[in-house]
Amino acid sequence: MSAQTHTDQSFNDRIIEGCENIPTDPPAGDYVVVDVTHFSATVTELLSLGAEYVHVTEERGDEFAYKEEHPSCLIGGSKTESYEPEPGYDFFNSPSFVQNLDVEGRPTAMTSTNGGRSVTMLRDRGGDDVEVFVGGYTNAAAVADLLADRDRPLTIVSCGSGGDPTTDDTLGAALIDRHLDPALNGLSERERDRFASLLVTSKGPRYDEKHQVRQRDLHDFETDINSRSVVPVLRGDRLVPAERVDV
Repeated sequence: MSAQTHTDQSFNDRIIEGCENIPTDPPAGDYVVVDVTHFSATVTELLSLGAEYVHVTEERGDEFAYKEEHPSCLIGGSKTESYEPEPGYDFFNSPSFVQNLDVEGRPTAMTSTNGGRSVTMLRDRGGDDVEVFVGGYTNAAAVADLLADRDRPLTIVSCGSGGDPTTDDTLGAALIDRHLDPALNGLSERERDRFASLLVTSKGPRYDEKHQVRQRDLHDFETDINSRSVVPVLRGDRLVPAERVDV
């Protein structure tokens, strides 16, 4: 019996809700890590801005040792209460903040509690037949376009938070899944508005009290559906644009 491919799968077949549910021995196939707010958007922005790659560290704090070995590297980590990078870091997990960086041709390094950890879990647990991508609202169509013709099973990891599913990541997974259906012929403006509105609603009624950086992250970047063509793919310990490598 031939292996199941993504065209045989329903949405429920292909989604993992919560990164803690990533199998200890992931089956061969394509895996899309979805951490809509904020890892997926930040990584996509760094590569769209011309970063050579995004090295995903095993643990927060490992970025400093990596920078010692790669002096031109810009590193991301924790933030202060005023939404500035903590001392020693160049940026934090924010698609709007990284617009301030000169990343063209330079390596970068970061991780995150859910999205970054999902990438390293798949990297450490998966074999040569496991391919890892990063997707979200900003590159949903590009991810679907890249993976649609691949005759492989597809798993969308809706990372969640603390091992529990979250609505924003489930929405990101659903948006990518929506683009995988060729019969639907793209996303209508009405659907686009609905997905954007649902993402804002998913963050809760008090999100508008958050710092202006987080406001820009959500309203200027993370709800800007299909605004980016970059699809990050894992090569070794680095996320690089899929267009640069054989996929």
